[in-house]
Amino acid sequence: MDGLLAGSVPVEDFVTWSEWALARVGFRPSNCLPVVGVCRDELMAGFDAAVADVWGRPFQIGSLAGLVFVGSTGMKAALGHVPGEDGRHRFVVFCFPHLGVDDDGAVGRVQRRGMYRASSACGALVAFRDQLLSGQREFTLDVEDAEQSLLRIRLSGLLADDEVPSLTALTELARQAAVADVRRFVELARGDEPVDVAYLSGIVLHLPEGVDVVTSVEAQVVIDGEVVVLPH
Repeated sequence: MDGLLAGSVPVEDFVTWSEWALARVGFRPSNCLPVVGVCRDELMAGFDAAVADVWGRPFQIGSLAGLVFVGSTGMKAALGHVPGEDGRHRFVVFCFPHLGVDDDGAVGRVQRRGMYRASSACGALVAFRDQLLSGQREFTLDVEDAEQSLLRIRLSGLLADDEVPSLTALTELARQAAVADVRRFVELARGDEPVDVAYLSGIVLHLPEGVDVVTSVEAQVVIDGEVVVLPH
């Protein structure tokens, strides 16, 4: 638990930092489209609001666990919404899966408003991990449960045989997968368009008393194909 909290900052402070850091490389709310990939859980509403307060209303690309399945069609749609005031297109991408932490410090549990008992967060990742623990390894698309079945397929493909990672490690794997997939979809969608992208990712922790922080942050900007790592 202490390792998770190392270097964590409140969500609002992180988003404020993102504006300051990205202004130094030409990204401003007036010339960017924020693109947000977070879980559908209502606990992430505060993160969405913090991004919107600084960067403007975001284009939503997240599904369960914050994985990204919009594909090149979704990113082409987003590309058509970018301001492009100077002839360039700029995305600020936020990929943040989440974890709850309850009053006892248990990771993966959170006390929700109006509920007597703590519940899972991220519930989709907890459910997937439970299936791994039960020995399930063969996953196919279920159109009646599309997002969760896609999650199983995407993440199981990154695991070694019989591997059952901790929930924290599985959440980090979801972060890595989301960023990799957005990068691929942007490249497929851009064609010959000049597109610069800031990729900001990490994990949101829901702490007791309704406190949300971000941890394990990675920040990179790709401008004309050159990668710039932002210190944070």
